[in-house]
Amino acid sequence: MAVPTSGSIEMLKLARERKGFGYTSSGTITSPIHLSDLSRLSGGNSSGSGTSYPAVNLLNPSTSRPDGSDPQSMGEFRGYEQNLARAAFQFIFSASSSSSSCVAGLPSGVEYYHTDGNNQYPSALDGTFFAYTTATGFTPVSAGFYQVFDTSGFSTNKFIQTNSSGAIIGGGNC
Repeated sequence: MAVPTSGSIEMLKLARERKGFGYTSSGTITSPIHLSDLSRLSGGNSSGSGTSYPAVNLLNPSTSRPDGSDPQSMGEFRGYEQNLARAAFQFIFSASSSSSSCVAGLPSGVEYYHTDGNNQYPSALDGTFFAYTTATGFTPVSAGFYQVFDTSGFSTNKFIQTNSSGAIIGGGNC
């Protein structure tokens, strides 16, 4: 589970997320915990933390991860997920309407990626997740409507709508 996007953030829970255990887990972290080690993009424990942390997962949007600069703040981690992965999908695209993207057809074979790595079809359609043209880059997909297919070319019979920043802002059944 990711770091909460609102409310308080606890240092121990943040350390568990950075270690990859999950924010609400009971994974073991050795004291002390230094925010500078949690925030260091390359990971480690050179500030003296009792646990060495992996590199910051840069697949998180820049608004949900530390920037590695002073001043450091636990608030930089709002929405951060250490084990974040992107889900690949194939598609039929339309710039104009969902009905045009949902026509019968075969996807082009090109894969795009969205940031809900736990699901083939995003679990939220409110701008929480983003779609990008590569697995690791931050070039957003074109604004429009995408019928979503798995990587074998089988339709989910659903579409997503994206804006010009790649935010997934809508969707539904084809």
